[in-house]
Amino acid sequence: MKRIKLSGTGGRWLIISNGILGHSLMVLAAIKVIKDLYPDSYITMVVDDGSAELVRASPMIDKVCVFNRKTDSLLRQWELIKEWRRDKYDASIHFRSGVRNELLAFLGGAKARIGNKLKGSFQFLNHVGTDIKGVHVLEMRSHFMSFVLDQKVEVDPPVLHHDPQAEAEVEQVLSQNGLEPGKYIVLHPAGKTSGGLGWSLEHWAAEVAKIAKVLPIVVVCAPFEREAVKKAFKGDNIFHLGGSVAFLSEVISQAGWFMGNDSSPAHMAAIWGKPRVIVYSNGPEEFVKWSPLHPEECRVVLKEEFVEKGLAEPLEWLFMQ
Repeated sequence: MKRIKLSGTGGRWLIISNGILGHSLMVLAAIKVIKDLYPDSYITMVVDDGSAELVRASPMIDKVCVFNRKTDSLLRQWELIKEWRRDKYDASIHFRSGVRNELLAFLGGAKARIGNKLKGSFQFLNHVGTDIKGVHVLEMRSHFMSFVLDQKVEVDPPVLHHDPQAEAEVEQVLSQNGLEPGKYIVLHPAGKTSGGLGWSLEHWAAEVAKIAKVLPIVVVCAPFEREAVKKAFKGDNIFHLGGSVAFLSEVISQAGWFMGNDSSPAHMAAIWGKPRVIVYSNGPEEFVKWSPLHPEECRVVLKEEFVEKGLAEPLEWLFMQ
């Protein structure tokens, strides 16, 4: 595609990623490519409310807009259109596919609207690329950003930044529960993308019963999972901590180790450099796409192996790290 016409020295960019948190983390990595090329760029990121606090902590992001496609009203969408028209964006980059997002960017006045082709759907894009399959999500982002910027670029693994408010909150909660930074393990035993509550809780519970005898375990989960997770994990040395996504990120950053299903918290643990054991339940294509960042710090266990053999050997490796 032709090079985007940018206002000023870096341009004004509308980055649309109102999908699951794992995708938004990888979009932060793609945004760094823009910032490296155009340090003076102005970047607005559109996310679900679940990702907003974590994204705000990034120094690359000048403004965060929250848009939940399934629940936000027509009035909220009209407010976004008016806001974006005032902000005068040179380009919208659509990491979250969908005609609704494209229409809002079109009505919001984004001059170049860039995304990948959707099968069997009319689109409001004026620069349409083609997604690639069978590769890691970072390679997908590299391919897409090379199209966006009209030059070959490589997207590196993402980084996270501390949120001062969440950091202070976590410090207080850890102290109240007698937990020392670096001396507890975080467990995320559920997650929609890893089979969810349908299979993993009883198997994780068997492992937790053994680990909690020697190490504090902090169990984290999404609000919709909390009741079932609390029921499955009870006893001494087990702590259920809940809060915002920024709070979750800080809890993981202070942990010594992480274990759980393939999920957004697992990606956070990778970004924070935590040794981890991750259980994957999806097929080979999804594993290639979401295989672990920094694999030298990770032991991968397939769902079938987990159910059949447990985690004795992988956890022995984990606690030697």
